[in-house]
Amino acid sequence: MFKILTLLLFIFINYSYAEDIEITNWFNQESKEFLEIMNNADVEKHQNYEKYKAFVETNFALKSIAYGLLNEKIIEKNDKETLLRYENTFKAYLTKTIYNLANTSTSGEIILKDIDVKDGVYIINSDISDRTSSVSLYWKVAKIKDSYKILDIIVENTSYFVTKKSEFTKILRKSRGSLDILIKELEKI
Repeated sequence: MFKILTLLLFIFINYSYAEDIEITNWFNQESKEFLEIMNNADVEKHQNYEKYKAFVETNFALKSIAYGLLNEKIIEKNDKETLLRYENTFKAYLTKTIYNLANTSTSGEIILKDIDVKDGVYIINSDISDRTSSVSLYWKVAKIKDSYKILDIIVENTSYFVTKKSEFTKILRKSRGSLDILIKELEKI
């Protein structure tokens, strides 16, 4: 019995260690790619935007985030076509948001501080620094279909998800739950 318990503990520790290495490698690779896009001033703006778009499509849990920002009743009362339009508009909105935020900084580095796992969600603690100042960033990441996807980014204790949920709820409340009006508001950005 002791041998089996020891073997199981050994397998679990090795699996956890391999998983830690995998998420660390993913984070280092993707943050490096993000910084390369962000720091590439030689590329035309349109080309850089396309790189941000590809980065967002690859690394964010777009559908989970988009639908997580809506009340279940709003989702239920809209047809598939409207929901698909919302998904696509949200993807463009998130890309533009990241593009505009990233283009306000000209250089920097992202430093991984540590990774914690809670309920299957990785909480990645990092700092982004531009050599004169640094900002604390937490990334909530989940493994979805064998790849890591960002669920939320928390900058200096402000959650992107919570902030957007509040903004979207306010727009939907004013428009009596009209997803079409929310889509039009997002398209203005």
